[in-house]
Amino acid sequence: MSVEVLKTKAEQGLADQYTAARSGLPGAGNGWAEGLREAAWETYSSAGLPHRRIEEWKYTDLRALLRDAYPPAPALAEALTGEDVLAALGPVLAGLDCHRLVIVNGQFRLELSDAGGLEGKGEVFSLGDALGDPSHWLKQTLAQVNPPLNDTVVALNTALMTGGVAMRIADKAELGKPVHIVHMLTSGEAMSVTTRNVVVVGAGAKVTLLESYVSHGSAPAQRNAVTELVAGDGSQVHHIKFQNENPETAHLTSWMTRLGADVSYDAFQFSLGAAIARNQIFVAFAGEGSRSHISGAVLARGRQHNDTTMVVDHGVPGCESREFNKLVLDGSARGIVQCKAIVRKDAQKTDGHQMARALMLSDGAEFDSKPELEIFADDVVCGHGSTSGQVDAEQMFYLRARGIPEPQAKALLVAAFIGEVIEKVENESMREAFLKLTESWLAGEGEGG
Repeated sequence: MSVEVLKTKAEQGLADQYTAARSGLPGAGNGWAEGLREAAWETYSSAGLPHRRIEEWKYTDLRALLRDAYPPAPALAEALTGEDVLAALGPVLAGLDCHRLVIVNGQFRLELSDAGGLEGKGEVFSLGDALGDPSHWLKQTLAQVNPPLNDTVVALNTALMTGGVAMRIADKAELGKPVHIVHMLTSGEAMSVTTRNVVVVGAGAKVTLLESYVSHGSAPAQRNAVTELVAGDGSQVHHIKFQNENPETAHLTSWMTRLGADVSYDAFQFSLGAAIARNQIFVAFAGEGSRSHISGAVLARGRQHNDTTMVVDHGVPGCESREFNKLVLDGSARGIVQCKAIVRKDAQKTDGHQMARALMLSDGAEFDSKPELEIFADDVVCGHGSTSGQVDAEQMFYLRARGIPEPQAKALLVAAFIGEVIEKVENESMREAFLKLTESWLAGEGEGG
């Protein structure tokens, strides 16, 4: 007897989208690209959207949270100018000196981008265009970087991806300015956007990569974005994400990163916006002597839901990992931090630690923390911790006693709390930008939800 699993309205909508779009998706007609999509669709369709009975998704039940599947963004985005992009970024980030690569509604827009100065240090092109005639290095990378086992959100991205950026940085190249990938939503109607970025950093290269996710308009949206990053031996990579999409957005992003030997990988994610946000980070150590430091800051209020889930896989000896997240939660906001460190049998001399801390500004806020260690080696130093609490009453009294009004005193304490993790951003301009954005959030400006 066969049992048919009933699909939700959103799951059925996604199935209808794939059926209707598959022949027109980038790479249609190329056997390699079509094979990737078909295999990914089988993975997704066998399980559907993740739900609370799946351990990794127990706090973010997408089957319940996504009531409908919005139609895909139109292939040709509306006419925009560089000023529109800067307006969506806001005055703080718009002023960054960087190589700017702009993706609008899932399409790489060369005319809005500024990749000048990358000549001789790397190559950048549209992933959507490349799927029709993929290069050898793209075939070796796309959907091959530390793929999470049976993650249906990543599989759905592979099946439905419309475009993004493919970038390869040459060996020993040093980029004088950060590369800023701007993911921009702009539409007067509800839509879904599925993008994929593939980044290969050559051996000994040094690069700072910033990904921004912003909205130009207030229409509801569903985003599914994946970035795959390979860091070559001896490279130094700073990988930063800023998310401030409008409060009608469901934001799903996944980073899959593979580190070679003697790599320094520093990652930071800063989240302000979206109604629902799930930030997935998968890091695998593939070479000895590497270090990975991942930190994050979340500011959420209203009914925002923000989930940061990480898996750090130590597969080789002598590597170091640190995960440090701070959240400020107000109203009925909910923040989640799940972090799993896996230490394989041969990964001796592993040094891994993780910490999550939440500052609760209201009785209605909720913080869920689930640290995990899976250790199969015996010569390791690993630990984890988690704390949550309210604004310290003694510190408040100290500031009030010196004539500082209560709202300003509270803002100072919150800024100091979140500032500790923002200070881990090495790039001074970005660090100052994030501190200013924190000040705006505390003042009630630029609210995400």
